[in-house]
Amino acid sequence: MPRSAESKNWGFDVKNLDKSVRPQNDFFRFANGGWLKKNPIPHDESNWGSFYLLRKASDEALSNILEGSKRKNAAHGSNLRKVRDYYLSAMNEKKLNKEGAEPLHKFFDMIDNLKNSDDVVALSAYFRRIGISSLWRVDADQDMKDKSIVALYLEQSGLGLPDRDYYLKTDTKSKEIRQKYVAHIDKMHKIVFGRNRNPEKASFTIMNIETRLAEASMTMVERRDYEKQYNKMRLAGLRRLAPNIDWVKYFSVIGAHAKGQLIVMQPLFIKTAGKMLSDIPPENWKHYFKWKVISAFAGYLSDKLADERFNFFGKVLSGQKKMKPRWRRATNEIDSALGEALGELYVAEHFPEKAKKSINKLVDNLISSYRERLKALDWMEKTTKKKALEKLAAFTRKLGYPDKWRNYGKLNISPHSYLENHIASYTFEFKRSMKKIGKRPDKKEWGMTPPTVNAYNNFLFNEIVFPAGIMQPPFFDPNADDSVNYGAIGAVIGHELTHGFDDKGSMFDKNGEMKNWWEKKDRKLFLKKAQGLISQFNKYEALPGVYVNGKLTLGENIADLGGLVIAFRAYQKTIREKERKIIGGFTPEQRFFLGAAYAECGQAREAALRQQINTDPHSPSEARVNLPLANMTEFYDAFGVKKGDKMWRPEKDRVVIW
Repeated sequence: MPRSAESKNWGFDVKNLDKSVRPQNDFFRFANGGWLKKNPIPHDESNWGSFYLLRKASDEALSNILEGSKRKNAAHGSNLRKVRDYYLSAMNEKKLNKEGAEPLHKFFDMIDNLKNSDDVVALSAYFRRIGISSLWRVDADQDMKDKSIVALYLEQSGLGLPDRDYYLKTDTKSKEIRQKYVAHIDKMHKIVFGRNRNPEKASFTIMNIETRLAEASMTMVERRDYEKQYNKMRLAGLRRLAPNIDWVKYFSVIGAHAKGQLIVMQPLFIKTAGKMLSDIPPENWKHYFKWKVISAFAGYLSDKLADERFNFFGKVLSGQKKMKPRWRRATNEIDSALGEALGELYVAEHFPEKAKKSINKLVDNLISSYRERLKALDWMEKTTKKKALEKLAAFTRKLGYPDKWRNYGKLNISPHSYLENHIASYTFEFKRSMKKIGKRPDKKEWGMTPPTVNAYNNFLFNEIVFPAGIMQPPFFDPNADDSVNYGAIGAVIGHELTHGFDDKGSMFDKNGEMKNWWEKKDRKLFLKKAQGLISQFNKYEALPGVYVNGKLTLGENIADLGGLVIAFRAYQKTIREKERKIIGGFTPEQRFFLGAAYAECGQAREAALRQQINTDPHSPSEARVNLPLANMTEFYDAFGVKKGDKMWRPEKDRVVIW
């Protein structure tokens, strides 16, 4: 019989529970209902829960570093001096309000000089280099089918709303958002150009251009198909696609050589954009580009501009009632712009090496359990299983922070202009990115900054990455009971591992190349099992009449389910030889699931939830807990779930993949 133990400091606060809810009916509410009732969403947040609490704590830690930097003697050119000066420029509210929109006028002068489509293309290239989204997007990344080289990618872009569907859906809510977007464009124009200017023609033209771009854009679900988007061609092929564009000049302006091959992700979009450059007169493009400048840079200027930008993107689209304070906005900007400079300072103060060693051991345990699970799969043939095991064995991991910090020596930052610092830092990173084209990928680079409260799987490098920011309570606490740590950070680790075997990750082999390593029969079975998850999530009603898109969220849903299954197995291995204890009235297995549920504790405003359903591959928090657990026999056993309970699902309908 398990022995009872003290319930103090085991990593889960029983006050978070809502005991009026049976765990067999709604485990998310049972585990988190008490917390949710006592913690309404703050006015300056659109979502609130475990991730957001930790993100705020991370922001506060970074803010303390930045505030402290003001009192230190920092050598000219040092990283400390750069982050300090960037922060000073961001916090100089008086100067920003005095200047208003004045810093934008040099860009407006450039736009007013447009005379033909060649000028439009050249200006679009320059704007892309300084961080203004217009027409298509250009990026550099490892070739999806050749691990030895970094390729140039062209992708759809140029929209002001979050996704193409915002322009094309005909439901009442979508029409309302479009009307408010037009009103927002009008208000911004009046702030920038004065009340005597009539902005209606500008907003009409802008919406026409953006709607045409939206019509040529792939949907979020279509963009999950990498094979469909892998269109490799030489410059001659790109010229055939859009013959009226001077591509040599465009690539020259952005600083990318196009001598080799490039990858066009959405050929129809590029073709349409080329046609639009012929159809639309320069006068109309002037309206579009001026709006792109205003929208991109409003947050780095006066309160009046930043407030109006927030009124639409914060209030209308996300339901946020109040803008985040300037110190948080400044902190987030500097983390994004100088992430490894600020991150190095953060790690020195907030990330003990002990945590890195503990997480490393957890990863070892999760991979060991994954290996056993793969070997035992009854639906996969030996040939495919061998390839899957080879891929698992080839996974690399990055924990905490980079082994080598980025060199910001050539980046000039001053305390005088927030906008110029933003442009300088963006241009610095963009130039660095373009220089990679044609070279071997640098597998030591990170895609997130150390303070980030998140994790990721990079299919191209076949790696899992866990920044220091997420290795904190409630995800990981070295003093907590193992059950809670395995349920929280263990499930996150399992989640990222499983991304390598989800519907997209499974298209990449052990080398990070998009190659089919599946037997035809096994792939068919895998997709059939995945269809079960699609069906389950399609039925989840997030808001009255608003359902989760099972196809859009499939990768994350596979990863959630696989992560929980693998983490649970790994935890079970750790307690085989240990004395089983009842803590806080819960068995080890029950505590595991409580840890997992609290890691996903969260609630969202209605507008934010609508936006999430439309654009985010992650399902809502409640669905990320209840739906995968309803597929796990281990959960049924832990809490005695029986037929008639709301969490119960017939065994034939339970999805088991990894």
